[in-house]
Amino acid sequence: MISGLSDGLSDIDRMLMRDTGMNLLTLGFRAIGADASEVDVKRFKAASVPITSGLGIIGGFSRSVADIVRDMGIDCFVTEHTDVWGFGEAIDRGADIILMADDEQYMAYSVAAGRYANNSFCTAAGYVEALRGAVGGLQGKEVFVRGAGRVGSNMVSLLCAQGARPIVADVIREKAEAVARANPGATAAEDLEEATAEAGLILNASPVPIPGDLIREGAVVSTPGIPHVYDEATLRKAKFIHDPLAIGTAPMVAQCIIYTMEKEREQ
Repeated sequence: MISGLSDGLSDIDRMLMRDTGMNLLTLGFRAIGADASEVDVKRFKAASVPITSGLGIIGGFSRSVADIVRDMGIDCFVTEHTDVWGFGEAIDRGADIILMADDEQYMAYSVAAGRYANNSFCTAAGYVEALRGAVGGLQGKEVFVRGAGRVGSNMVSLLCAQGARPIVADVIREKAEAVARANPGATAAEDLEEATAEAGLILNASPVPIPGDLIREGAVVSTPGIPHVYDEATLRKAKFIHDPLAIGTAPMVAQCIIYTMEKEREQ
């Protein structure tokens, strides 16, 4: 399974409260522009479906997802069956939200609305919101986005919407330039390492950790994805906001709840 996650969700909440002023539930809803205090999350039920396609089931992934959802105060179960059968089981057992992932996509599906929230956008939204909470707002602030893929490009768009001044860089400079052109107010860095070393606020959307010698003293680094390992000297000189799965999952669940509530209002 994803090491330490299922047994450490209270630690994630403590980390988030300490570093961002929000617990996981609050962050998840704020990331998608909603207020958790206006939602009765306990009336919803979720299911986590193990998927075997591609390279097969990630050990413990579905259980970890279910634990995250429960940490938000929502009942969640792991289906006994996998894949399409598991999806059907989730519906039969009354799930309002179904979470599942294969090699290409991780998503949460609102059964009532027939709409899904995807992890690329929601991970970006979760980590942008975490950074916003950590530094008391992003309006007018320069934020460096390291990586211009699906998550990084969403981060840049979200930062622009909040009035920040994003600088984006990628090992393939043309990708960063394309993202900057698509988002007025954003700029593409000339040099990846130089931009990293100069940044005080960093969103790391690359699949690898940032070299410790490039992180400046006092920087705030909001970094999704697989666990990133830094030496003690690097951890002491900067603030890191990171977890393997929860900060990206919580906005997916929140988005599906909002989709469901919108559908209910239509009826």
